[in-house]
Amino acid sequence: EMAKKRNKGRGGGRGGGRGSGKSSRGRGKRSGRGSGERRFANSAEDIEKFNREEKEKEQLRIARKKAEDGEEEEVEEKSKPLGAISEEKEEEVIEEFEEPEDREAEIAEYREKITDLYKKYNPSKVSDVERLMTKHKGNEERLYNAIKSKYVGQVKKDIEEIYKKVNPEKLKDVPKLLKKFEGNEMKLLDAIKKRYASALAEKKEEEDKKKQAKEAKKQKEKKSGDFPYIKPLMIRRMKPHVLKQALKERGISLQGTRKALMDRLVEWQEENC
Repeated sequence: EMAKKRNKGRGGGRGGGRGSGKSSRGRGKRSGRGSGERRFANSAEDIEKFNREEKEKEQLRIARKKAEDGEEEEVEEKSKPLGAISEEKEEEVIEEFEEPEDREAEIAEYREKITDLYKKYNPSKVSDVERLMTKHKGNEERLYNAIKSKYVGQVKKDIEEIYKKVNPEKLKDVPKLLKKFEGNEMKLLDAIKKRYASALAEKKEEEDKKKQAKEAKKQKEKKSGDFPYIKPLMIRRMKPHVLKQALKERGISLQGTRKALMDRLVEWQEENC
């Protein structure tokens, strides 16, 4: 009986051990919620690795949820109505689009200056001031300087031209005069014209005479070049009809005796050839 009891105890121990082993293996097979993957932890290192992976997955899940929550908040914030704007905020917005008072004063000053320039130098352009101011908005100073340079430069040129003709020694004083009469350049030019009016008239008359003499010389050269020179002896030997033809071609009168016609042709050649 004692031998039977010993054998029975050994069998139960082996059966219990096998059963407990099965249950422990069953618990170790599942590696995650709903994953269905069977994993075995054979050592402490495997268990540590498993725990680390689970922790990383949990952190990733939390990060994704935060990102999704942030996007929803952003969409909600954008979809909120703006509501009423306060008076202070409205004034700030308006000021951004309004010209400052000092800027408006500056524009008005340039408008007046440009108008004055046109009144002095070119009155027909006064009506174009507003169009030019609109076209060159933001560049009013550059516009004014360009117009001033154009007309004041012309005044300088006119004054220098007068001095070249009647008083060359005064040419060196032109810059000083323009600086002294800045803003009144047209009055300066008118005063100089008035002062040298008689000298300018004489100079013009002299230039006209020279021009006429030059033109006459040019015509003479052209006229003489159209007809060959005939020696006086050959003229004396010309037959009447040949002599008359030569006179006619040169626009000389055909009235008179043969001798008078020959003398007339000789004289013409002396003057024009």
